[in-house]
Amino acid sequence: MSGKDDPFGSGGKTVIRPNPAGRPRPDPLRPAPGQAGAAPVPGPPPSSSATVIATPSPRAPQQPAHATPAPGMPPRSPYPAPSYPPYSPMPSTGDQARYGMPDPDDWMRAARANVFFPDAGQPQEPVTPHEKIPLDVALNARDGGEYAAANPLTAAAAPLLILLGRLRLMIIDMQAVPLMSHVAQEIRDFEKKAGEAGVAPEDIMVAKYALCGTADDIVQNLPGTDRHVWMQYSMLAQFFQVRTSGVGFFEELKKILANPAPRYDLLELMHACLSLGFEGQYRGAAGGDVELQRWRRDVYQTLRHLRTRNDDDISPRWQGMAKLMKSVGAAIPLWAIAGVVGAALVGVYLLLRFLISADGEALAARLIALNPSEPVTIERGAFAPFEGPDLGNTTQLQRIRAALAGDIEAGGLDVVAVGENIVVQVNNLLLFASGRADVRKEFAPVAQRIAAALDREPGPIHVIGHTDNVKPKPSGAFKSNFDLSVARAKAVEKVIAPTLSDPRRVSVAGRGEDEPIDNNRTAEGRAKNRRVEVMIPRAEE
Repeated sequence: MSGKDDPFGSGGKTVIRPNPAGRPRPDPLRPAPGQAGAAPVPGPPPSSSATVIATPSPRAPQQPAHATPAPGMPPRSPYPAPSYPPYSPMPSTGDQARYGMPDPDDWMRAARANVFFPDAGQPQEPVTPHEKIPLDVALNARDGGEYAAANPLTAAAAPLLILLGRLRLMIIDMQAVPLMSHVAQEIRDFEKKAGEAGVAPEDIMVAKYALCGTADDIVQNLPGTDRHVWMQYSMLAQFFQVRTSGVGFFEELKKILANPAPRYDLLELMHACLSLGFEGQYRGAAGGDVELQRWRRDVYQTLRHLRTRNDDDISPRWQGMAKLMKSVGAAIPLWAIAGVVGAALVGVYLLLRFLISADGEALAARLIALNPSEPVTIERGAFAPFEGPDLGNTTQLQRIRAALAGDIEAGGLDVVAVGENIVVQVNNLLLFASGRADVRKEFAPVAQRIAAALDREPGPIHVIGHTDNVKPKPSGAFKSNFDLSVARAKAVEKVIAPTLSDPRRVSVAGRGEDEPIDNNRTAEGRAKNRRVEVMIPRAEE
């Protein structure tokens, strides 16, 4: 044993050697205890696996028999051999395998062979610390676009709020000067956007104060070596020449809560600042977290009281969509579907062909039966010349009806004898549109035929208008049915008179609803009552 590992030397060290299971290792050269002539046996040679621990006051060790005194020290007398209880000696290494006993050194050999932990010898990946995100990456993490929000203050402050949230969640490489410049520019942009959105100037100043205080409170509590620079040139010091933000923030918040309805947007922005982590005067104070929780709860309840939400779900589609997945094995291939459809079409075609063939044969038999089996003879009748009516003996009514026979058959008018007059009754559908007094264009040829038929007859011609009992609308052009009947009679007179040889024969009158020819309770009766009559006196024959 070397002098530096001597447990009895002046260094005061303890040597610890591995001994599995706490058993003493047998030595075939050492006799059993209690035998005569037992002499001290030299101990095992020093091993590289021994562990040397320096202790200031070691216990009294047992000196092995082969120990040599340290240089300059008197020789020590060996301790007497300890008295061991009688026991049977352990078999030797060869005898252990013979008796089926494990070798005490097997676990050491297994450990050196990596039997228990085969991956122990493989190189392990070094543990890398969390890398800090560069500041420019955090500053450019937003897209820089416009943010749509119902609250103009929140929309204007969205880039700054997003940046402050990232500063709290990420491990940023803190650089006070560029971060300070960026935040100051964002606050100026906020003030400009809020003014363009039409926010009141006093609300803009309070919101600007809240954002400056939130930025100072968050950045000053970030880990870094140059926080003192930010504390010296904070946002509140730059924009408001003050260095404390906690008291002023909550004082303004208390004023808003006293009358929150007109300043809802500002209250919502200050709630966002509290949610991002602004603590102000309560940071580190006893019971500060409780007070902050109370402030956030009061602000949130006030916001929800002013504008209630439709439901309590944060996400409108948090439950997902219940959509069943189609089984791949149960899917029918397209060629099978096409084959079935094709077979069905062929079957329908054959069925229709069979039915049509049967019906065609039956129809052909009927057509053949139409032709008589006997020859057909054509019998011609004797020619009888046409004899026209004797106009010399016709009456005035017959002459007028003969002249207007085509219009009578068409149903547009009728010629009747009423008392001492012959009346040409013209249907209103041929003359006028509903509620109008303008003659249709289709009546012009009919008017010419009426005028030609009456021009050959003597006597004055009276044009009389009639209506049903439906009153005109108050907003219409005619105030009564009488006015409507007169206007329609004048319109017919303007069409008939120019075609007469003597237009002065024509006179106009209106009867309104006073002389119906049918019942006004039915639609058909009212249609017949809406008419214009052209009257001429009956001539004596």
